[in-house]
Amino acid sequence: MKILVINPVGTDVWNESDKKIYESFASGDTKIDIVSLEDGPISIETRYSEAIAIPKIVKLALELHEEYDAIIVNCCADPAVDVLRTLLDKPVIGPCEASLALASLLGKKLAIVTVSKTGIPIFEELVLKYKFDKLVTSIRAIGLSVPEIDKDLERTKALLIKECKKAEEEGAEVVLLGCTGFAGLAKEIEQEVGIPVIDPVGAAIKVAEALVSLGLMHSRKRYFG
Repeated sequence: MKILVINPVGTDVWNESDKKIYESFASGDTKIDIVSLEDGPISIETRYSEAIAIPKIVKLALELHEEYDAIIVNCCADPAVDVLRTLLDKPVIGPCEASLALASLLGKKLAIVTVSKTGIPIFEELVLKYKFDKLVTSIRAIGLSVPEIDKDLERTKALLIKECKKAEEEGAEVVLLGCTGFAGLAKEIEQEVGIPVIDPVGAAIKVAEALVSLGLMHSRKRYFG
């Protein structure tokens, strides 16, 4: 099985570390390639940066997809996922949608904790689009941008724990980490919070592998009737 992961940003600074994280969740016989955009935003935390990135993601996916069994767009805003599903006959996975699907198996009151507050409206719209609005009870942000996540990882984890605990106090039974930059932190946060915490990278790769293994993909009738 070969899976292409597209980093929807104009830098390859995270490609190597992202590949290692994806491989840590993937099955041993799954081959993962990571690519990023030639140019584009440094992160997707606003509708403007998303609008810039989407056509570039589509172009790159169309150029590279043929040798892959599935594509993951490595951002919890799930940019260009719906567009690519109208163009490709293979699973196209967004980490947010995959995380919500898995979280709904574990609880009926879900929370999302993301990076900057500018991303909250994006998640509010995604939750409505995916029809999870009756399950998602809280969308919170830790007040950092994506490039700031790794600058002080202990501070990032402390902020995540704080917001996850607030979400749990508000009734959340499961928390989704709403940024693929948080990949690899879920288990550590879960130990401090005491409720399930979904890693978006783990969710994305496992959903992709399951769909490929089962020979399933989205229905193009959804888009074309």
